[in-house]
Amino acid sequence: MPFEYWCGACDAVSPEQRERRVDAEDELVEHRREAHGGLRPVAGDEVRRVHAEARGRRLFPAHTWLAALFLLALLLANCRGPFG
Repeated sequence: MPFEYWCGACDAVSPEQRERRVDAEDELVEHRREAHGGLRPVAGDEVRRVHAEARGRRLFPAHTWLAALFLLALLLANCRGPFG
């Protein structure tokens, strides 16, 4: 599973996920230098693992679930009839 850094102060995330933790840590250090003067932000920052679901490799995209729920609501509304 790949790694990415995350900054709680400015909600920044790695531009790319890295296969090695040390590469993501290097990006975190670079972000601290550029955005926070080399200091760790009070809100925190971390290197974390990215799971497959977080990378968008789901079985169905989010909009597919919303469409299915909408169709289910229409079906249930139709089953009740006009005098429901």
